[in-house]
Amino acid sequence: MSSEPSIDGADVPQTPDLDKVRRVVEAVAKARDGAPSAEEISASTRIQSRHVAYALRAARTLGLVGPHHKITELGRTLVGSAAGSEGERAVLRKAIEESAVIRAIAPDLLAPVGPSSDELASRIGRLAGLAPSTAAHRAGDLLAWRAQLLQQRLLC
Repeated sequence: MSSEPSIDGADVPQTPDLDKVRRVVEAVAKARDGAPSAEEISASTRIQSRHVAYALRAARTLGLVGPHHKITELGRTLVGSAAGSEGERAVLRKAIEESAVIRAIAPDLLAPVGPSSDELASRIGRLAGLAPSTAAHRAGDLLAWRAQLLQQRLLC
């Protein structure tokens, strides 16, 4: 019996752009009449519906949005931070570090020496049961998050 967790492949983020995740979380937070639909979020953010779905799933994986597109406390904290600020980066780092999915597939994502693309793709494929090409694509997305957060840290 394996001691490794099994991850739903759909929970492995498939968006390389943390700004899109933030914009989608902001749209959820601004909704006045309950949880907005993906189409409403697409209209308010001008992000294509397919990419809204990816960003929403990533936001759920990160604990920024809960079931039924409801904003979480961590999501409110993100929205309350200035875009591009150290506060925003701190919230996103916290979300990544606290995400059970990310901890399982990429516990070293934000470490000084992060995972290689091959290593990360292998873990994703093994734990989420994704095809090698899909796992490699998702690994690239997560490494893009790493680059965005660590690059910004170096610039501050």
